[in-house]
Amino acid sequence: MIYCFRDKKTGMATEKHWTVAELEKRTRQDGSFVDNDGVIWDRDYETELGVVSGCSNWPMKSDAAGVHPSQIKEASENAARKGVPTRFDSQTGQAIFESRGHRQKYLKAHGLRDRNAGYGD
Repeated sequence: MIYCFRDKKTGMATEKHWTVAELEKRTRQDGSFVDNDGVIWDRDYETELGVVSGCSNWPMKSDAAGVHPSQIKEASENAARKGVPTRFDSQTGQAIFESRGHRQKYLKAHGLRDRNAGYGD
């Protein structure tokens, strides 16, 4: 099963691919878990169950469209020049897309292609 969690302080989201037994073993009674860095992740039922109106995956972070963290400034400037201002995660370099349309424009402007055609967002 895929379980969704959100860091209440930063808003960063993560998914865990756990069995039900792993979920019960790793989470606290309130449904949250603490990672190895001491970050407390709250269970994000709305994202997990898809009950948020519209697509609940936004903003979406992309490894494939990301850059090395040392290249973020250059990548941000390049995206803005191409008419698609884009933020990047300062720790991972992942591109942060605000919507399907934003992702589509960014990919087209940079000559990238979504092999899944957006299915599974």
